[in-house]
Amino acid sequence: MPTIAIIAGVRIVIYPKDHLPPHLHARFAEFEVLISILTGDVLEGSLPAAKLREVQSWLAANREQVAYVWQEVRALRYSGGRIDQ
Repeated sequence: MPTIAIIAGVRIVIYPKDHLPPHLHARFAEFEVLISILTGDVLEGSLPAAKLREVQSWLAANREQVAYVWQEVRALRYSGGRIDQ
């Protein structure tokens, strides 16, 4: 489960064998949310509102790179590393 970023204490993860549509998992304390990479919409779960806004803002600024990482993780080619804020 590659952690691709940590945004305001929220761990951003993409799982190699996860389902479509392309999405990321954002985990903070007891919260977890699935967010569409393409739209930034919440697909499932929840985060505190301020944390969700920060993650969505980060995603909007890094969407192309996150989409690339999604493909690499799913193809088992991702060598690790984090996407800077």
